Amino acid sequence: MPRPQPATASLSGSGQHYALELEIPIGTDATDVTLSWALPAAAYVDRDEVETRGSWPACVRTVQFTGASDVEAPEYDAAAHSVGLRWTLEACDALSLSIPVHLRAPTPDASRPFGGRRRIPLDDFVLRVDGRAYGRPADAAPLGAYAALPPGGPIGAWGVAVATLFLLFWEALRVARCLTKRKRS
Repeated sequence: MPRPQPATASLSGSGQHYALELEIPIGTDATDVTLSWALPAAAYVDRDEVETRGSWPACVRTVQFTGASDVEAPEYDAAAHSVGLRWTLEACDALSLSIPVHLRAPTPDASRPFGGRRRIPLDDFVLRVDGRAYGRPADAAPLGAYAALPPGGPIGAWGVAVATLFLLFWEALRVARCLTKRKRS
């Protein structure tokens, strides 16, 4: 059996919404493709979005999703997890898949004093065609999304706390002065 050509993978999108773009030259005899994807806590795949998607190629008959899909959890409340996707096929020569992946709200302590970006690795996946591993080229570039981090961090948080306490103290002094002026009049 000739060795299959490697699959190509890329990441498109920005902000909180990305897509893993897969190009898989599989041949017409393939009946299913599976993707096992280990995701960090900062990323998730939405089960409903994948299973109800109407834009899969015509040769895809069914899509099955396994794994965790908590779309509301922030990063600090989620753990690294795995998802599995299985596409049942009928007469595909080559397969182009676009799997949506989203980034969670970042952990508050991940903030930086002036904001910034943090790389989220998304290239820990195994692709199988009819049960056979179907790898990416060894020299393939790593895939990573970039999460925007809000300005803040521990220094910013202390600054806000000190400024708030100062303002409260200032207002308390102002009220005290007003009350003592009323007593004198």
